[in-house]
Amino acid sequence: MLKKLSEAQKSKFLTVITKHNREQLHTWLPIVALYLFGFGFIMQMWIPKSALLNSLEDIQEFRFYLLYTAPIFCLLTWFIIARLPLKNIYNILCLFLIACVLALFHATLMSHSFTLAPVSIIIITALAKVTILRKREIIVIYGCSILCGYLFVMYTHKHTEILSHHLLISNLMIISWLLYLGQDHYTTQLRNFTHNQQQRKAKQKITMQMMQLEAQKVQLQVLLGRDAMTGLYNRGYFDHQLLEEINRASRAHSPLGLLVIDVDHFKVVNDKLGHHIGDEYLKTLATTLDQTCRRETDTVARFGGEEFVILLPNTSHSGLISISQSLLQAVSDLNLPHPIQPKVSISIGGCEFDPDTMNRLTFFEKADQALYKVKTSGRDGFSIPPL
Repeated sequence: MLKKLSEAQKSKFLTVITKHNREQLHTWLPIVALYLFGFGFIMQMWIPKSALLNSLEDIQEFRFYLLYTAPIFCLLTWFIIARLPLKNIYNILCLFLIACVLALFHATLMSHSFTLAPVSIIIITALAKVTILRKREIIVIYGCSILCGYLFVMYTHKHTEILSHHLLISNLMIISWLLYLGQDHYTTQLRNFTHNQQQRKAKQKITMQMMQLEAQKVQLQVLLGRDAMTGLYNRGYFDHQLLEEINRASRAHSPLGLLVIDVDHFKVVNDKLGHHIGDEYLKTLATTLDQTCRRETDTVARFGGEEFVILLPNTSHSGLISISQSLLQAVSDLNLPHPIQPKVSISIGGCEFDPDTMNRLTFFEKADQALYKVKTSGRDGFSIPPL
Protein backbone atom coordinates (compact mmCIF):
# COMPACT_ATOMS: atom_id res chain seq x y z
CA MET A 1 0.00 0.00 0.00
CA LEU A 2 2.91 2.34 0.75
CA LYS A 3 4.17 1.91 -2.81
CA LYS A 4 0.92 3.37 -4.13
CA LEU A 5 1.62 6.69 -2.40
CA SER A 6 3.48 9.48 -4.11
CA GLU A 7 6.79 10.71 -2.74
CA ALA A 8 5.08 13.72 -1.19
CA GLN A 9 2.48 11.48 0.47
CA LYS A 10 5.18 9.11 1.76
CA SER A 11 7.02 12.05 3.27
CA LYS A 12 3.80 13.31 4.86
CA PHE A 13 3.00 9.85 6.24
CA LEU A 14 6.50 9.62 7.74
CA THR A 15 5.92 13.00 9.39
CA VAL A 16 2.59 11.74 10.78
CA ILE A 17 4.32 8.61 12.12
CA THR A 18 7.14 10.61 13.69
CA LYS A 19 4.77 13.01 15.41
CA HIS A 20 2.52 10.17 16.61
CA ASN A 21 5.41 8.13 18.02
CA ARG A 22 6.84 11.17 19.79
CA GLU A 23 3.48 11.89 21.42
CA GLN A 24 3.11 8.26 22.51
CA LEU A 25 6.60 8.20 23.98
CA HIS A 26 5.91 11.40 25.87
CA THR A 27 2.77 9.76 27.30
CA TRP A 28 4.07 6.24 27.98
CA LEU A 29 7.57 6.78 29.37
CA PRO A 30 6.25 8.10 32.74
CA ILE A 31 3.80 5.16 32.78
CA VAL A 32 6.64 2.67 32.25
CA ALA A 33 8.62 4.38 35.01
CA LEU A 34 5.67 4.11 37.40
CA TYR A 35 5.08 0.51 36.31
CA LEU A 36 8.66 -0.53 37.14
CA PHE A 37 8.66 1.43 40.38
CA GLY A 38 5.45 -0.34 41.43
CA PHE A 39 7.02 -3.75 40.85
CA GLY A 40 10.05 -2.72 42.81
CA PHE A 41 7.80 -1.59 45.65
CA ILE A 42 5.90 -4.91 45.86
CA MET A 43 9.01 -7.02 45.19
CA GLN A 44 9.47 -7.69 48.91
CA MET A 45 6.36 -9.88 48.73
CA TRP A 46 7.99 -12.22 46.22
CA ILE A 47 9.57 -15.52 47.14
CA PRO A 48 13.29 -14.84 46.49
CA LYS A 49 14.12 -18.00 44.62
CA SER A 50 15.23 -17.98 40.98
CA ALA A 51 18.26 -18.53 38.76
CA LEU A 52 19.08 -14.80 38.86
CA LEU A 53 17.86 -13.84 42.28
CA ASN A 54 19.49 -16.52 44.34
CA SER A 55 21.00 -14.30 46.99
CA LEU A 56 19.94 -11.39 49.15
CA GLU A 57 22.44 -9.17 47.38
CA ASP A 58 20.94 -10.00 43.95
CA ILE A 59 17.45 -9.28 45.23
CA GLN A 60 18.51 -5.93 46.67
CA GLU A 61 20.31 -4.98 43.45
CA PHE A 62 17.33 -5.88 41.31
CA ARG A 63 14.95 -4.05 43.65
CA PHE A 64 17.23 -1.00 43.47
CA TYR A 65 17.10 -1.34 39.68
CA LEU A 66 13.28 -1.34 39.70
CA LEU A 67 12.88 1.40 42.30
CA TYR A 68 15.53 3.83 41.12
CA THR A 69 17.69 2.95 38.11
CA ALA A 70 14.99 1.98 35.59
CA PRO A 71 12.41 4.68 36.52
CA ILE A 72 15.03 7.43 36.59
CA PHE A 73 16.40 6.24 33.24
CA CYS A 74 12.86 6.30 31.76
CA LEU A 75 12.16 9.78 33.09
CA LEU A 76 15.55 11.04 31.92
CA THR A 77 14.83 9.64 28.45
CA TRP A 78 11.39 11.29 28.60
CA PHE A 79 13.01 14.61 29.47
CA ILE A 80 15.60 14.34 26.67
CA ILE A 81 13.27 13.08 23.91
CA ALA A 82 10.97 16.08 24.42
CA ARG A 83 13.86 18.37 23.50
CA LEU A 84 15.27 16.45 20.53
CA PRO A 85 14.38 17.37 16.92
CA LEU A 86 11.26 15.71 15.56
CA LYS A 87 12.95 12.83 13.72
CA ASN A 88 11.85 9.20 13.77
CA ILE A 89 15.41 7.93 14.32
CA TYR A 90 15.37 9.52 17.78
CA ASN A 91 12.05 7.85 18.51
CA ILE A 92 13.45 4.45 17.46
CA LEU A 93 16.57 4.93 19.57
CA CYS A 94 14.46 5.89 22.57
CA LEU A 95 12.22 2.84 22.10
CA PHE A 96 15.29 0.59 21.84
CA LEU A 97 16.68 1.91 25.13
CA ILE A 98 13.38 1.47 26.95
CA ALA A 99 12.97 -1.98 25.39
CA CYS A 100 16.39 -2.94 26.79
CA VAL A 101 15.29 -1.80 30.25
CA LEU A 102 12.14 -3.91 29.94
CA ALA A 103 14.10 -6.86 28.50
CA LEU A 104 16.24 -7.05 31.64
CA PHE A 105 13.06 -6.90 33.69
CA HIS A 106 11.53 -9.65 31.54
CA ALA A 107 14.60 -11.90 31.77
CA THR A 108 14.54 -11.70 35.54
CA LEU A 109 10.83 -12.48 35.70
CA MET A 110 11.26 -15.39 33.27
CA SER A 111 13.90 -16.92 35.50
CA HIS A 112 11.89 -16.19 38.63
CA SER A 113 8.36 -17.17 37.75
CA PHE A 114 6.56 -18.14 34.58
CA THR A 115 3.42 -16.79 36.25
CA LEU A 116 4.86 -13.28 36.57
CA ALA A 117 6.67 -13.31 33.21
CA PRO A 118 3.60 -12.27 31.14
CA VAL A 119 3.35 -9.12 33.22
CA SER A 120 6.48 -7.75 31.55
CA ILE A 121 5.07 -8.73 28.16
CA ILE A 122 2.03 -6.53 28.76
CA ILE A 123 3.98 -3.29 28.84
CA ILE A 124 6.15 -4.34 25.85
CA THR A 125 2.99 -5.23 23.92
CA ALA A 126 1.44 -1.88 24.84
CA LEU A 127 4.46 -0.01 23.47
CA ALA A 128 4.33 -2.04 20.27
CA LYS A 129 0.63 -1.34 19.90
CA VAL A 130 0.62 2.41 20.53
CA THR A 131 3.63 3.18 18.32
CA ILE A 132 3.67 2.95 14.53
CA LEU A 133 6.63 0.82 13.41
CA ARG A 134 7.58 -1.15 10.34
CA LYS A 135 8.61 -4.83 10.52
CA ARG A 136 12.33 -4.20 10.40
CA GLU A 137 12.05 -1.54 13.10
CA ILE A 138 10.15 -3.96 15.36
CA ILE A 139 12.78 -6.66 14.82
CA VAL A 140 15.65 -4.26 15.46
CA ILE A 141 14.09 -2.65 18.54
CA TYR A 142 12.57 -5.61 20.35
CA GLY A 143 14.70 -8.45 18.97
CA CYS A 144 17.99 -6.70 19.74
CA SER A 145 16.74 -5.47 23.10
CA ILE A 146 15.80 -8.98 24.21
CA LEU A 147 19.16 -10.26 22.99
CA CYS A 148 20.97 -7.44 24.81
CA GLY A 149 18.98 -8.12 27.97
CA TYR A 150 19.87 -11.78 28.11
CA LEU A 151 23.50 -11.20 27.16
CA PHE A 152 23.72 -8.69 30.00
CA VAL A 153 22.25 -11.19 32.44
CA MET A 154 24.45 -14.01 31.21
CA TYR A 155 27.73 -12.08 31.42
CA THR A 156 27.04 -10.21 34.65
CA HIS A 157 25.65 -13.17 36.59
CA LYS A 158 27.41 -16.04 34.79
CA HIS A 159 24.18 -18.02 34.55
CA THR A 160 24.14 -19.80 31.22
CA GLU A 161 21.57 -22.33 32.47
CA ILE A 162 18.76 -19.82 31.81
CA LEU A 163 19.51 -19.97 28.09
CA SER A 164 17.45 -22.97 27.00
CA HIS A 165 15.45 -23.97 23.95
CA HIS A 166 12.26 -23.17 25.92
CA LEU A 167 13.48 -19.63 26.38
CA LEU A 168 14.39 -19.35 22.69
CA ILE A 169 10.93 -20.56 21.64
CA SER A 170 9.18 -18.22 24.07
CA ASN A 171 11.17 -15.23 22.82
CA LEU A 172 10.49 -16.14 19.19
CA MET A 173 6.81 -16.26 20.06
CA ILE A 174 7.09 -12.83 21.70
CA ILE A 175 8.81 -11.36 18.63
CA SER A 176 6.20 -12.96 16.36
CA TRP A 177 3.41 -11.52 18.49
CA LEU A 178 4.99 -8.08 18.47
CA LEU A 179 5.48 -8.28 14.70
CA TYR A 180 1.82 -9.15 14.26
CA LEU A 181 0.63 -6.32 16.49
CA GLY A 182 3.04 -3.78 15.05
CA GLN A 183 2.37 -4.67 11.43
CA ASP A 184 -1.39 -4.67 12.03
CA HIS A 185 -1.18 -1.24 13.65
CA TYR A 186 1.13 0.07 10.90
CA THR A 187 -1.18 -1.23 8.16
CA THR A 188 -4.24 0.22 9.88
CA GLN A 189 -2.62 3.63 10.26
CA LEU A 190 -1.42 3.58 6.65
CA ARG A 191 -4.90 2.63 5.49
CA ASN A 192 -6.42 5.42 7.57
CA PHE A 193 -3.88 7.89 6.22
CA THR A 194 -4.58 6.83 2.63
CA HIS A 195 -8.31 7.03 3.24
CA ASN A 196 -7.99 10.51 4.76
CA GLN A 197 -5.85 11.65 1.83
CA GLN A 198 -8.44 10.33 -0.60
CA GLN A 199 -11.22 12.02 1.35
CA ARG A 200 -9.28 15.28 1.38
CA LYS A 201 -8.76 15.07 -2.36
CA ALA A 202 -12.44 14.28 -2.85
CA LYS A 203 -13.46 17.25 -0.66
CA GLN A 204 -11.07 19.53 -2.53
CA LYS A 205 -12.49 18.27 -5.82
CA ILE A 206 -16.05 18.83 -4.59
CA THR A 207 -15.09 22.30 -3.33
CA MET A 208 -13.55 23.16 -6.67
CA GLN A 209 -16.64 21.88 -8.46
CA MET A 210 -18.87 23.94 -6.16
CA MET A 211 -16.75 27.03 -6.83
CA GLN A 212 -16.93 26.36 -10.55
CA LEU A 213 -20.69 25.91 -10.35
CA GLU A 214 -20.99 29.14 -8.38
CA ALA A 215 -18.87 30.96 -10.96
CA GLN A 216 -20.98 29.50 -13.74
CA LYS A 217 -24.10 30.57 -11.85
CA VAL A 218 -22.80 34.15 -11.67
CA GLN A 219 -21.89 34.06 -15.35
CA LEU A 220 -25.31 32.69 -16.18
CA GLN A 221 -26.97 35.41 -14.12
CA VAL A 222 -24.95 38.00 -16.01
CA LEU A 223 -25.94 36.44 -19.29
CA LEU A 224 -29.55 36.38 -18.16
CA GLY A 225 -29.25 40.00 -17.04
CA ARG A 226 -29.47 39.37 -13.30
CA ASP A 227 -27.47 40.98 -10.50
CA ALA A 228 -25.74 38.23 -8.51
CA MET A 229 -26.41 39.72 -5.06
CA THR A 230 -29.89 41.26 -5.24
CA GLY A 231 -31.42 39.12 -7.96
CA LEU A 232 -32.66 42.23 -9.80
CA TYR A 233 -31.83 42.94 -13.41
CA ASN A 234 -28.30 44.24 -13.88
CA ARG A 235 -27.06 47.34 -15.65
CA GLY A 236 -26.36 45.53 -18.91
CA TYR A 237 -29.93 44.28 -19.11
CA PHE A 238 -31.26 47.72 -18.16
CA ASP A 239 -29.26 49.45 -20.90
CA HIS A 240 -30.60 47.00 -23.45
CA GLN A 241 -34.17 47.30 -22.14
CA LEU A 242 -33.96 51.11 -22.05
CA LEU A 243 -33.18 51.23 -25.75
CA GLU A 244 -35.96 48.75 -26.52
CA GLU A 245 -38.58 50.69 -24.54
CA ILE A 246 -37.52 54.04 -26.05
CA ASN A 247 -37.98 52.60 -29.52
CA ARG A 248 -41.34 51.09 -28.56
CA ALA A 249 -42.58 54.32 -26.94
CA SER A 250 -41.47 56.34 -29.98
CA ARG A 251 -43.33 54.05 -32.38
CA ALA A 252 -46.49 53.80 -30.27
CA HIS A 253 -46.42 57.42 -29.03
CA SER A 254 -46.95 56.03 -25.52
CA PRO A 255 -45.54 57.48 -22.28
CA LEU A 256 -42.36 56.07 -20.75
CA GLY A 257 -41.09 56.88 -17.27
CA LEU A 258 -37.72 56.40 -15.60
CA LEU A 259 -36.82 56.57 -11.91
CA VAL A 260 -33.24 56.72 -10.61
CA ILE A 261 -33.00 55.79 -6.91
CA ASP A 262 -30.13 56.26 -4.48
CA VAL A 263 -29.92 54.98 -0.88
CA ASP A 264 -29.21 57.96 1.39
CA HIS A 265 -25.85 57.99 3.21
CA PHE A 266 -25.25 54.33 2.38
CA LYS A 267 -21.48 54.61 2.74
CA VAL A 268 -22.02 55.37 6.42
CA VAL A 269 -23.97 52.12 6.76
CA ASN A 270 -21.04 50.16 5.36
CA ASP A 271 -18.48 52.02 7.45
CA LYS A 272 -20.37 51.88 10.74
CA LEU A 273 -22.40 48.68 10.55
CA GLY A 274 -20.20 46.65 8.22
CA HIS A 275 -20.40 45.58 4.59
CA HIS A 276 -22.30 42.39 5.44
CA ILE A 277 -25.10 44.52 6.95
CA GLY A 278 -24.94 46.82 3.93
CA ASP A 279 -25.37 43.84 1.61
CA GLU A 280 -28.40 42.66 3.57
CA TYR A 281 -29.89 46.14 3.37
CA LEU A 282 -29.43 46.21 -0.40
CA LYS A 283 -31.13 42.82 -0.75
CA THR A 284 -34.05 43.97 1.39
CA LEU A 285 -34.39 47.25 -0.51
CA ALA A 286 -34.17 45.46 -3.85
CA THR A 287 -37.00 43.12 -2.84
CA THR A 288 -39.11 46.08 -1.66
CA LEU A 289 -38.59 48.04 -4.88
CA ASP A 290 -39.38 45.00 -7.00
CA GLN A 291 -42.56 44.18 -5.05
CA THR A 292 -43.78 47.78 -5.19
CA CYS A 293 -43.55 47.83 -8.99
CA ARG A 294 -45.90 44.95 -9.64
CA ARG A 295 -46.40 45.16 -13.41
CA GLU A 296 -44.62 42.59 -15.54
CA THR A 297 -43.58 45.30 -17.98
CA ASP A 298 -41.74 47.27 -15.28
CA THR A 299 -37.96 46.81 -15.17
CA VAL A 300 -36.34 47.16 -11.73
CA ALA A 301 -32.55 46.98 -11.95
CA ARG A 302 -29.50 47.56 -9.82
CA PHE A 303 -27.52 50.21 -11.64
CA GLY A 304 -24.44 49.96 -9.44
CA GLY A 305 -23.50 50.10 -5.76
CA GLU A 306 -26.46 51.53 -3.84
CA GLU A 307 -28.14 52.96 -6.96
CA PHE A 308 -31.24 51.44 -8.56
CA VAL A 309 -33.23 52.28 -11.67
CA ILE A 310 -36.82 51.54 -12.59
CA LEU A 311 -38.06 51.67 -16.17
CA LEU A 312 -41.85 52.15 -16.33
CA PRO A 313 -43.57 51.74 -19.74
CA ASN A 314 -46.96 53.44 -20.21
CA THR A 315 -46.34 55.66 -17.17
CA SER A 316 -46.88 59.40 -17.35
CA HIS A 317 -45.70 62.21 -15.06
CA SER A 318 -48.53 61.66 -12.59
CA GLY A 319 -47.90 57.95 -12.54
CA LEU A 320 -44.22 58.54 -11.72
CA ILE A 321 -45.22 60.74 -8.79
CA SER A 322 -47.61 58.10 -7.46
CA ILE A 323 -45.04 55.31 -7.74
CA SER A 324 -42.35 57.49 -6.14
CA GLN A 325 -44.58 58.12 -3.16
CA SER A 326 -45.30 54.41 -2.85
CA LEU A 327 -41.60 53.59 -2.97
CA LEU A 328 -40.72 56.14 -0.29
CA GLN A 329 -43.45 54.81 1.98
CA ALA A 330 -42.48 51.17 1.40
CA VAL A 331 -38.82 51.86 2.29
CA SER A 332 -39.86 53.90 5.33
CA ASP A 333 -42.03 51.02 6.55
CA LEU A 334 -38.98 48.74 6.59
CA ASN A 335 -37.58 50.73 9.57
CA LEU A 336 -34.03 49.69 8.81
CA PRO A 337 -31.66 51.24 11.39
CA HIS A 338 -29.19 53.86 10.18
CA PRO A 339 -26.15 55.21 12.07
CA ILE A 340 -26.76 58.94 11.44
CA GLN A 341 -30.47 59.23 10.73
CA PRO A 342 -33.64 57.70 12.21
CA LYS A 343 -33.83 54.97 9.55
CA VAL A 344 -32.74 54.11 6.04
CA SER A 345 -34.29 56.30 3.35
CA ILE A 346 -34.01 56.76 -0.41
CA SER A 347 -33.91 59.68 -2.82
CA ILE A 348 -35.68 59.43 -6.17
CA GLY A 349 -35.18 61.38 -9.36
CA GLY A 350 -37.51 60.78 -12.29
CA CYS A 351 -38.27 61.82 -15.80
CA GLU A 352 -40.87 61.20 -18.49
CA PHE A 353 -39.47 60.51 -21.95
CA ASP A 354 -39.97 63.11 -24.68
CA PRO A 355 -39.34 61.54 -28.10
CA ASP A 356 -38.93 64.96 -29.73
CA THR A 357 -36.16 66.29 -27.51
CA MET A 358 -34.55 63.27 -25.85
CA ASN A 359 -32.49 60.26 -26.71
CA ARG A 360 -31.31 57.43 -24.48
CA LEU A 361 -28.49 59.45 -22.89
CA THR A 362 -30.39 62.69 -22.30
CA PHE A 363 -33.35 60.74 -20.93
CA PHE A 364 -31.20 59.18 -18.22
CA GLU A 365 -29.27 62.41 -17.60
CA LYS A 366 -32.47 64.34 -16.88
CA ALA A 367 -33.60 61.72 -14.34
CA ASP A 368 -30.14 61.75 -12.77
CA GLN A 369 -30.22 65.55 -12.51
CA ALA A 370 -33.56 65.30 -10.72
CA LEU A 371 -32.00 62.85 -8.28
CA TYR A 372 -29.12 65.25 -7.66
CA LYS A 373 -31.63 67.99 -6.86
CA VAL A 374 -33.26 65.79 -4.19
CA LYS A 375 -29.90 64.84 -2.65
CA THR A 376 -28.82 68.48 -2.39
CA SER A 377 -32.10 69.59 -0.86
CA GLY A 378 -32.30 67.20 2.09
CA ARG A 379 -32.75 63.69 0.64
CA ASP A 380 -35.60 61.27 1.54
CA GLY A 381 -37.83 62.63 -1.22
CA PHE A 382 -38.39 62.68 -4.97
CA SER A 383 -38.29 65.09 -7.88
CA ILE A 384 -40.16 64.49 -11.13
CA PRO A 385 -39.89 67.62 -13.32
CA PRO A 386 -42.69 68.00 -15.89
CA LEU A 387 -41.98 67.95 -19.59
